[in-house]
Parts: sequence; C-alpha cells; structure tokens
Amino acid sequence: MSRARSGPTVALRLLAADLQARRVAAGITADAAAASLGVHTMTLSRLEQAHTVPKPATVSHLLRLYGAPEAEVDAALAALSEAKQPGWWHPWRDVLPEHLAGVIDLESAADLIRAYAPAVVPELLQTPGYARSMLLLHHPQASPDEIDRRLELLRVRQQQVLRRPGRTVMLWALVEEVVLRRRVGSRSDMAEQVEYLDRFTRDRSSGITVQVIRAADGPHPLLLSGATSILRYDHAPLADRLVIRGLHPEAAILTEDPSAISTYLTAMDATAVIAPSPSTPLDRILNTEKDPADD
Repeated sequence: MSRARSGPTVALRLLAADLQARRVAAGITADAAAASLGVHTMTLSRLEQAHTVPKPATVSHLLRLYGAPEAEVDAALAALSEAKQPGWWHPWRDVLPEHLAGVIDLESAADLIRAYAPAVVPELLQTPGYARSMLLLHHPQASPDEIDRRLELLRVRQQQVLRRPGRTVMLWALVEEVVLRRRVGSRSDMAEQVEYLDRFTRDRSSGITVQVIRAADGPHPLLLSGATSILRYDHAPLADRLVIRGLHPEAAILTEDPSAISTYLTAMDATAVIAPSPSTPLDRILNTEKDPADD
C-alpha cells in the first residue's frame, strides 16, 4: 500500500530502517527475505526505503524470520500503527508542497538542526510579521485566506519542532549579516524580528543558537551555498539529512549522502570559527564595522 501525498512519516522511516538493519544483522540477503515473503526483491527494497507501508502480517513475518523476540514484534506492530497515521501537517495539505511535507516531518523528529541562512531568516525563527511578508513575496497570487493558512502552518511547524513537549531540539543557525540589514515588512516587523533573534544571544539555555556572519569577516566556505540545513537524529537507524532549498520546489535537494553531509558540516564548522561568538549582541554587530586589519 502506498503512502498518501504527504509522504512517509519519521515513524515509517524508523520502522523501515529497523527492518533493514535487522535483516542485515541476521545475515539474510534481500533476495532471500523477499523470496520468503513471496514478493519481488524490489518490493522489499521499497519497504526498506519507506516508500510503502507494509501490512502487519508482513512485518510480523520478517521480524520472526530475522529472529526478533515476540516483545519486539509487538513493539514494531505498534510502531506500524503509528506510521499509518497522517503527519501532523495533514490538515494543511492543500497549501503544503509535497517536498516540504517530507522536510517538516524530518524536522519534527530531529534532535539537532544546523542551518545556514544567506538571504532571509530561517523559517523556524521567523516572527509573524516577517513571515507574512515573505509569504506574500513567495505567493503573490495567493488570497488573504491562503496566506493566513500558510502562516498558521508555519506557526504550528515552529511549535512542533522547537517547542515539542519532553524533547528539546538544538538549533544552531548561521545567519549572514545582510539578513539582519535587509528590511522585510514594516520597520516594526523588522525590529521585532531582530529583537527575537537577539534573545538567543542573551539566553543560551533555550537550545537555540544564532550566530551572525559579518560581511567584514570576509569569504567563508558556505558562500557558494544556498539556504541549507542539516538534520541529525539520536535514533541510530535514521541517517542525517541535508536539505538545500531553492527558489522553485523542484530545485530543492533532500539527501542523506554521507559525503555531501560531511562537506556541509565541515563548511559550517569552519564558518562558525570565523564568525563572532553566538553570545555577541546583535546591536554590537549592526552598529559597528570591523576593520579586517584588526585580525
């Protein structure tokens, strides 16, 4: 059975990754597992890549084939029940691009998010006035009601990621200075946005780090990148994800390629060393100019 338009949830991804890991640990090939089920190997591959939701009988058969204890079979069937549920974003599917549904689901389960913002404030940190102006820019033909729905989706998305009960996500955003200087919305909207970001330079207990890259700091390894985020999980079977956003949805990239992720992580680390400390107040950055000769 195929997933709905909103795509696989993290619960399904975790279940699929666990099934694959158990098969490999048991020393059973994909061909042999598929033959045991009486299906083509490609069918099993789609299951292990979370492209389809398996039936309970399929999960039970595979886990027993891999030697899982009955208690773990029961736990997996409970996880399957969760995986069949629509994602929290389902009520907004009429204004949610399919590629973004997968991204925000992965965000919602991430334990660490590293972000680079070269042009605008990251969506997870946007205030309502700033966000509304960005939505109007991105969707100039949208009705006021549609903009309101998109804004409400963003508010709930921020809540699901940054304020979920019982688990605190760590968010580290590298923001270019120009982002703070470019006015988006009214002057009061922009002032509210900068003040909101500045809170995180004063309160380091929130789990959110905002580090500004000054123009005077010179070139850095992320200069050739667009808006980027790396999602990391405490769940061992769930690989890190790299998300690169483009102007058009089809230009977006979502990958778990280790080489690509390592390249971006290294660039983020090197850029963070160049930038001022995350505890630097934003007014100090915006009201002063650094002389490169001081380095």
